[in-house]
Amino acid sequence: MTHEMKERLSLNDIVQNIIGVVEESREEIVRITEDSREQYAEIQQELRDLKVRVHDYIKEAERLERHIKDAKTRLVIVSKNFENYSEQDVRKAYETANSLQLESFINQRDEMNCRKRRDELERRLIQLDETIERADMLIGRVSVVLNFLTDDMQVMNEKYEKAMQKQEMGLKVFQSAENERRRLSREMHDGPAQTLAHVLIRADLIEKIHQHNGAEAAFEEIHRLRVLIRDGLADIRRIIYDLRPMTLDDLGFVPTLERYLRHMQEISNIEIQFKYLGGGERIDSTYEVAVFRIVQEAVQNAVKHSNAKDIRIIIEQYQHSIRIHVKDNGVGFDFDSIVDSHDESFGLIGMRERIELIDGEFEVETYPGGGTVIKVKIPIEESEARGETL
Repeated sequence: MTHEMKERLSLNDIVQNIIGVVEESREEIVRITEDSREQYAEIQQELRDLKVRVHDYIKEAERLERHIKDAKTRLVIVSKNFENYSEQDVRKAYETANSLQLESFINQRDEMNCRKRRDELERRLIQLDETIERADMLIGRVSVVLNFLTDDMQVMNEKYEKAMQKQEMGLKVFQSAENERRRLSREMHDGPAQTLAHVLIRADLIEKIHQHNGAEAAFEEIHRLRVLIRDGLADIRRIIYDLRPMTLDDLGFVPTLERYLRHMQEISNIEIQFKYLGGGERIDSTYEVAVFRIVQEAVQNAVKHSNAKDIRIIIEQYQHSIRIHVKDNGVGFDFDSIVDSHDESFGLIGMRERIELIDGEFEVETYPGGGTVIKVKIPIEESEARGETL
């Protein structure tokens, strides 16, 4: 075993041990959080019971106060007319008054203890709430650390596998370029070329229309000609944008995607939500183009084929990877049958090849009637970061 391989194995072991410790710590924090939530629920129930008891003590105090008042009145009467009452009556009056006084004292003591317990529980609830909040924050931070560690290991393994895939990648690059040229040629032929041919034909007709139908008819034809030219210009601009949006180089993939998705929402009447999670660092243009194209293809597929009412895009940018999550609530499809039949109408094959060219991971979750979720992970080498902000 070479020294380089030993170092790699040793580093892998160290990182895996760290990941294991961090995962155990996260699970422990989760357990603490769940225990705290259970205690919180139990204390809330006890507080509700205590409030009922305090209310009962107050009602009992009011009742005892009325009886004590009556007993004192009775005692005053007996004392003033001592000779008119028997010894048993006098004793009963004193005993009743003392008994009620004792009951009142016990009731006040129990109410005080109940209120004290209530105050303690309310302070405990505040402490538990703070504990749960801190634990949730720690879980989030630990998850971020785990993501970084996992991504680092994934990137290291992918670096070693790249050398074995160069020949296959070169062929795929060539095939991808040819497919792009073929698509562009077809779009130019079906779009601007056809429009220009119609413009030439109509331009030749304008003079004849003027001679036979007059100036007004000629002006109407000129107006239609302008509309045709405007549509052709829009096609050319769209093709240029599809080739490479200028904002991609100037501003980065996030502003470019925001602009593109706003446009798609306007023309499709589909609710499109976009969320970016990351620090906004610029990356190599190859990866920026890849991110844009993947999202573009996924959204176009959803707009054309899914009959969706809602499309959600989430992009998470980490130090060594970018994760793309595109979800729609459309009709879905049978993914295996599409792949097996090599049907490229959904653009999935081209999307998968583009992702494989940059050593990415591609996953589709869908079934008929269940919508579609596309998940992509693109590894980014540290040397390929540009250091700018989006």
